[in-house]
Amino acid sequence: MHIYRKPGFARLLAVLAVLALVATACGEDAEETPTTAAPAPETTAAPEATTDEEMPEEEMEEEMPMEPLRIAVVAPSASNDLAFTQSIVDAVNVIAAEHPGTDVAITDGTFIVEDAAAAIRGYAEEGYDLVIAHGSQYGGSLQEIAADYPDIAFAWGTAADTFGLPNVSAYTAASDEGGYVMGVMAAALTDSSVIGVVGPIEVGDAKLYVDGFHNGAIANGAGTVNINYIGSFSDVALASEAAQAHIASGADVLTGSAQMVVGAVGVAQGAGALWFGTQANQTALAPDLVVASQVYKWEVVLREIISDLASGQMGGEAYEIDLANGGLVIEYNDGFDLPADVRAAADNTVAGIIAGSINTMEAMMTPMEPLRIAVVAPSASNDLAFTQSIVDAVNVIVAEHPGTEVAITDGTFIVEDAAAAIRGYAEEGYDLVIAHGSQYGGSLQEIAADYPDIAFAWGTAADTFGLPNVSAYTAASDEGGYVMGVAAALMSQSGVIGVVGPIEVGDAKLYVDGFHNGAVATRGDVTVNINYIGSFSDVALASEAAQAHVASGADVLTGSAQMVVGAVGVAQANGVFWFGTQANQTALAPDLVVASQVYKWEVVLRQIIADISAGSLGGNAYEINLGNGGLVLEPNPAFDIPAAMMEQMGTVIQGIVEGTIDTGAN
Repeated sequence: MHIYRKPGFARLLAVLAVLALVATACGEDAEETPTTAAPAPETTAAPEATTDEEMPEEEMEEEMPMEPLRIAVVAPSASNDLAFTQSIVDAVNVIAAEHPGTDVAITDGTFIVEDAAAAIRGYAEEGYDLVIAHGSQYGGSLQEIAADYPDIAFAWGTAADTFGLPNVSAYTAASDEGGYVMGVMAAALTDSSVIGVVGPIEVGDAKLYVDGFHNGAIANGAGTVNINYIGSFSDVALASEAAQAHIASGADVLTGSAQMVVGAVGVAQGAGALWFGTQANQTALAPDLVVASQVYKWEVVLREIISDLASGQMGGEAYEIDLANGGLVIEYNDGFDLPADVRAAADNTVAGIIAGSINTMEAMMTPMEPLRIAVVAPSASNDLAFTQSIVDAVNVIVAEHPGTEVAITDGTFIVEDAAAAIRGYAEEGYDLVIAHGSQYGGSLQEIAADYPDIAFAWGTAADTFGLPNVSAYTAASDEGGYVMGVAAALMSQSGVIGVVGPIEVGDAKLYVDGFHNGAVATRGDVTVNINYIGSFSDVALASEAAQAHVASGADVLTGSAQMVVGAVGVAQANGVFWFGTQANQTALAPDLVVASQVYKWEVVLRQIIADISAGSLGGNAYEINLGNGGLVLEPNPAFDIPAAMMEQMGTVIQGIVEGTIDTGAN
């Protein structure tokens, strides 16, 4: 037996694209009021399939020729519960649509295990081809029944145990993945920094979802995530009480798992609190307050089971739905005004989980004493570029670790001034001194050797000088540059694009190279003119370079480093589109900035802080990229980006994260 993971992405899994997410199921609730189980009528019109795995009916039939199936489902709650049971009912309806003539019978509301067992046995006795026991609490009964009907195929979940029986398939969901992504969004949207979770019973996919949500929220700055397991999957009143307690404790964002959450959502709606759903799309419960739902697409599993049946295999396999195979899908509420940066953070988190660079079981918040952190940087803290990127990241760390003391010396264009500031902070005993500028490397190498008990970090660079108290950090800025080059080529009417570069080194060169390559790969007729002005800070030179580009016919511009404020001014004066990098530059030209690649150095700083907490002062080099969420593309919400362009950008991001697209930068 093995856990089957279907390879590949089922949806666009990164910034500016619609994502895929789904999660896991429910357990036993021994305290429920008995409910009479009655078979439901055959399914009516099935909902339209939504994953990329789905194929036209003709192709499905060519791949899996088979007689129409008879499928039965036994589930614990109502078929329209907007949660666990509806997830399997919706999936069976998709299968019925793909295989016309399929006969479907559903017995729902079987909270009582004995009632479920009677229904399962009844369907087996009637000769159904596939009997689905949709509830982990049904396992004991199913093991006995399946052995009595070796010619009937059974499936059950959420579980991974087939009992060693050749006619039993098991299915489960990596619900922690979607939970983590939703936790990331919740942390970004909470104003009170208090989030409440209403859990059913602390088992199975419910626990996975809660754990993942908690870790995603904490890792991204949520102050408090209160969790209350009510001990029931279906007690709406208890769920309501738990939600009320969360609201009373200051929570302005709530989530929960299982069919009882209708009570919690009602409380959220009454209090104006945001809600994140799971298992099925819960937007209908509170159209103004549901932000997104993690939806289970069990059809990913059912297709594999049906394929097995067509080839004569009755079972014996265990399957899992997750982000990578399209069984987990994040469905955003179109009626909710989700900020673009939050959506982008969610998209990048999905990409990071799939790439393996984000562990959903780690909150990444290392318990530690409050730190003293110092930053030395070359330009103003609010430059909307290089320096602001590190200042913003340090502020994130401060929010995650209350009591952290931060000192910033900015505007140190002169390397000697920066060296004096770095040495001064080391002399004062700061726990971490960040030299934010590759030009500071020579000075830092000498200073760090003089203070072996102080942790230093510098970037963008990959060289730690072989010193155990120096960390280095860099950015794969070519990745976001490539994506924005694609968008620039699609937007340009003149076919001429201008790039204002600072000095041809480091992340600035990577960005320019990536942007150029993305543009020319998209349009063979595009011209990308590049001008390195020889300075990171000379605004006047940047302005002159931009004017030269416009005079040459450029209708799209970009550039890197703090001097680009001059170039953006020229773009604004001439009605030319701008793509930013390092920080969100929308404020510089709200009508003309299309999107910005934003550096999230907190991804690096969390690792460095974890090292310090573990007793390691340095010695490692880190990188931020699209896959680990350290690079985020933030579109300008006021700019009407064409849908086709957004789709193309999402596809390119997916390819970069998967490794199928090479940015060509070096």
